[in-house]
Amino acid sequence: MQMKLAFIGEWDVAAADADARFAREHGFEGIEYNHWSGFRDLRREDVSRIRCALDKHGVRASMLGLWGWNHLSPDAAERRQAHEMLDRLIEFAGVLGAEYIVTGCGDIPGEPVGRKISEFAAVFTPVFEKVEKAGLKIAFYALHGGSFIDSLGTCERLWEVMPQVKLKFDPANWEHHGDDYLEVVRRYGHKIGYVHIKEHLSMGGRLVSQPPAGMGDIQWGRIFAFLYEHNYCGWLSVEPHGPIWSRGEMRRKMLVLSRRYIGQYLV
Repeated sequence: MQMKLAFIGEWDVAAADADARFAREHGFEGIEYNHWSGFRDLRREDVSRIRCALDKHGVRASMLGLWGWNHLSPDAAERRQAHEMLDRLIEFAGVLGAEYIVTGCGDIPGEPVGRKISEFAAVFTPVFEKVEKAGLKIAFYALHGGSFIDSLGTCERLWEVMPQVKLKFDPANWEHHGDDYLEVVRRYGHKIGYVHIKEHLSMGGRLVSQPPAGMGDIQWGRIFAFLYEHNYCGWLSVEPHGPIWSRGEMRRKMLVLSRRYIGQYLV
């Protein structure tokens, strides 16, 4: 198996059709979709329409993501609704034909890490079973958005309890957080389930741009060296981000230029 290229798509039928056509024309195999609070209002027929647009152009969904829901919330009503969204995520990912689902670990503010990990294991052990039964894979994001994973050390403690947990790895997020993203992939590339391609360009200690891959500070060559050493064969999803490179013609340029740059590391 080889690494596969995707990008984050826009969630409406017209945009999905245009994105799928663009993906086919420019050598992307998949499209990723993400949802926040509005996920509660998403209907199965909406998902089916997006799937039809993908099938029309021979492109698949790489991932369906759910962001900002606290699956470990100490508030019973909030937790119940978050778990309902997890069930919906699994169902809709199946309709969409996605390979991966990605979400946060949740958090219990003010509690020690050990308690959070114990609660995560209790909540997500049956979720892993549902995911496997549905023929899906699951990965978790770190560092932001309602996830108690705030460092590599926390990851290591979680893996002691649940070694099957995989990360959605975004080196730019780790770099922006002040962590050594190369150390993450060098030591734990086998724990990575899904990769985001997002670039950061900093000047004077301040993030000033998020341009196409290869035009900023992220050391992609070294990242790919370690991904290959760990036999990573998953998705590489380009993330148009920031106020300049995420819209209109600049978004299209960002995707094409990132595809061209990342292509040198693919075999």
